[in-house]
Amino acid sequence: MGRLILTRRTHEQLRLTLKPDALVDDLLDQLEDEGIWITVVEAEAGRVRLAVEAPEGLLVLRDELIEA
Repeated sequence: MGRLILTRRTHEQLRLTLKPDALVDDLLDQLEDEGIWITVVEAEAGRVRLAVEAPEGLLVLRDELIEA
């Protein structure tokens, strides 16, 4: 399980998708066993720090990194 900590402001988003090389059956087993944990680490004045813990086969992207 990987862990990523990032800051989001009001109306900013995260996207969770499969990594291109992810083994779907293995990923589904991990999701069933461990799930995805999103923890609010800190919150203040229109922003929040989040810790995302998810199986290695998932890709967590900030919305500004997603090509339109």
